[in-house]
Amino acid sequence: MGIAYVTNEDTDNVSVIDIKTHRVIATIPVGNLDFPSDIEITPDGKLLYVAVGNENFVTVIDTKTHSVIATVPVGLDPDTVVITSDGKLAYISNADSDNVSVIDVKTHRVIATIPVGDLDFPSDMEVTPDGELLYFAVGNENFVTVIDTKTQSIIATVPVGRDPDTVVITPDGKLAYISNEITNDVSVIDTKVHRVIATIPVGGDIDRPGAMVIIPDSKLLYVAVGNDNFIGVIDTKTHSVIATVPVGRNPINFVITPDEQFVYVANEGDSNISVIDTKTHLVIATVFVGGLDIPIKMAITPDGQLLYVPNHDVGTVTVIDTKTHSVIATIPVGDGPRSVVINPN
Repeated sequence: MGIAYVTNEDTDNVSVIDIKTHRVIATIPVGNLDFPSDIEITPDGKLLYVAVGNENFVTVIDTKTHSVIATVPVGLDPDTVVITSDGKLAYISNADSDNVSVIDVKTHRVIATIPVGDLDFPSDMEVTPDGELLYFAVGNENFVTVIDTKTQSIIATVPVGRDPDTVVITPDGKLAYISNEITNDVSVIDTKVHRVIATIPVGGDIDRPGAMVIIPDSKLLYVAVGNDNFIGVIDTKTHSVIATVPVGRNPINFVITPDEQFVYVANEGDSNISVIDTKTHLVIATVFVGGLDIPIKMAITPDGQLLYVPNHDVGTVTVIDTKTHSVIATIPVGDGPRSVVINPN
């Protein structure tokens, strides 16, 4: 059924969980991690890339042997990892050196370093579905940097709202949405011309991380409005807010079920998960999970049956059955778990 990988910030390792048995089957030391301890898996499921912030490198793990096969020096304080859809390149944002390292996944070597502006921590980025462009939120300078992934060069800088935080790109690659933390709005960028074509007030105080997620079929964008404890639902056709959904305190992250029927919202302030029905925009269940404290990545199994949630403050991962919206397992891992990814292979 697959394997789940969890980064543990305070014990500097990755826990490997068998999804069928809900047990840790291996623990992999990776170096001195730092928040946000991001982790990403290649599309073929063969490699894991882990940002090791305090040591300024990326650890590469072989998923067959659960062993480290490379450490790749990058910039200062790497915090976010993005891998292109063809699995050839990994992009690493380096918060303290204000640049992006580009790693050749085949050779595990940095092939380019791209200055992007005065970053804010953490720095979100997203690659367009065709793999041709990287959109990068430059928080301290209030713009988005656009990088050509063929030439590894900056082709545009797009002014947006104050303190841009999260980047989401539509499945057709035509639009990029940017949540702006201080101006409490969302900028809509046309990726063909690299210009803002709309600015959407979300009706509240966003607050970090201003997380967003898009639901392709229903053409909806969900935005976490952290300080006001609700989710703004945006119609991507009209670029307008069509609903506000009250959830728990300080919503900070999302996961969508593969059938797009439910959105799971992590509420840091209440250490619980709100389950939203995407048709009615109503919370249909609330699931207590433990001590959240900004989980960077939750993960859902490819069949949509199980949700894995890292509980940073208590050193566990909660497993939720998405049919019953109930906890079916609590798995002890290392100290300070932050991110979860799942390998279905």
